[in-house]
Amino acid sequence: MKPSYKHFINVSLICIAMVLSSCGLSKVVNLLRCSFDMDGITDITWAGVNLSNISSVSDLSINDLKSAAAAIKARDFHVGCNVKVNVKNSTPRDAKMIAYDYELLIDDASVATGSTDNQSFIIRPNTTTPIKVPIAIDLVKIFKNQEGELNSLVKFARNLKDYGNGDPSNVKIKFSPKFNVGKNVQKFPPFVLSKTVGNKE
Repeated sequence: MKPSYKHFINVSLICIAMVLSSCGLSKVVNLLRCSFDMDGITDITWAGVNLSNISSVSDLSINDLKSAAAAIKARDFHVGCNVKVNVKNSTPRDAKMIAYDYELLIDDASVATGSTDNQSFIIRPNTTTPIKVPIAIDLVKIFKNQEGELNSLVKFARNLKDYGNGDPSNVKIKFSPKFNVGKNVQKFPPFVLSKTVGNKE
């Protein structure tokens, strides 16, 4: 029987792992075999205001509105949030990621890019490891030509929180794990993680 493409890939990975294990790179091969999933977006903050549970401007407290007014006057539209990426290792051995790059997209428009180079992750065998990716977004360009800056910001935060649950924005992250080859840092092509609007999991 003619071997399948999947069988060829699996055999190739096994051969690579055997060759590289003596160099301490088998964890890299295991990382390649991990699956990645975007689980959620949390801790959405702006100007000291927690927007994670805000659905409309009327939900803001008086102190929140004061902070918002000061930020708008200062043209400060820097929003922070955490994107939770789950890394599932279904192999019987450890996988290692030394860092990552990311790009966040809203409705296919890039709104933030970044990386971390000072934190490594060991993904244990047959486990799922959650990774919080801290994101910083400058909304000045996004708000251009929009009506009502505070309303626009609250709507944007709601769409971030409720992506995939019926709101009009589709949030996507391109996640590129990094690894060592000797003293050199390399990275995988990005895993594109997203939720389709209207799908609930």
